[in-house]
Amino acid sequence: MFKIITDSCSDLPPEFLAKHNISVVPLHLQVDGEDYTPGEDISTEDALSKIAAAADMPKTSQPTPHAYAQAFEAAEEEEILCLTLSSELSGSFNSANLAAQGSPKKIVVHDTREGSFAQGFQVMLAALLKEKGKTLEEIRQRLSEYYQQSSIVVILEKYDNAIKGGRVNKYAGKIIEKMNIRGIIEVIDGKVIVVDKARGADKTFQKMLERIASKADDFSKAIVGIAHFQNLEMAEKYREAIERLLCPAQILLGSINPALGVYCDKGGLVISVGPEPASFAGA
Repeated sequence: MFKIITDSCSDLPPEFLAKHNISVVPLHLQVDGEDYTPGEDISTEDALSKIAAAADMPKTSQPTPHAYAQAFEAAEEEEILCLTLSSELSGSFNSANLAAQGSPKKIVVHDTREGSFAQGFQVMLAALLKEKGKTLEEIRQRLSEYYQQSSIVVILEKYDNAIKGGRVNKYAGKIIEKMNIRGIIEVIDGKVIVVDKARGADKTFQKMLERIASKADDFSKAIVGIAHFQNLEMAEKYREAIERLLCPAQILLGSINPALGVYCDKGGLVISVGPEPASFAGA
């Protein structure tokens, strides 16, 4: 049997990771000259609070190849499946690949091309397929198929960090800010793209729901993940509306991981949609 390893951007609850013996290699955070490793020396909530209060733009850094090498070596299993944050958003995938090349173990490094819960859905699927006795190559193929049916929709309250970090086009971001418009963002082919805009909270909410509703043909077989940056009230509002209007098989809700939170900034929401992993695994 093989080991599953991922980085700290999947936003999955610790209970799921522990149940399936999934190890996490963390991304790192620097805020106002102080270095942190969320999940180890600082909690997610405390890290988000520091990001929100930072005088200068916080910085993130991917896990080093050495960190991945240590995780691979620590695994008792001789085969490993490693799922990383999109290579368009971080160097986590490249670090894992470098570590895998230097390991005597059989290691498959998979670029999820996603982040937040959408990355987590692939981790969930891998765990379920592992339980069904599927091989590494069979699972990698199924993960690629799953990616084609998953989506991420993002709404930001602030754009400074996303622009400074190069995650949102500088000119589009500045126009949105000046016109007091909220941009609706999607992760397409692993890249962050502004796909729509709305003026005012009510119109933004409606457009977001329309965008989310378009992401699955049958929500009774879909899973939705809502990750928020200190915006639980709005996250709950989306959950209630999605449950009432779309009736998905499952909804997950939680705080965004700090590495992505740097770019979402306070108030941001990342909503992921994909096939419900248990149904997809049995298909």
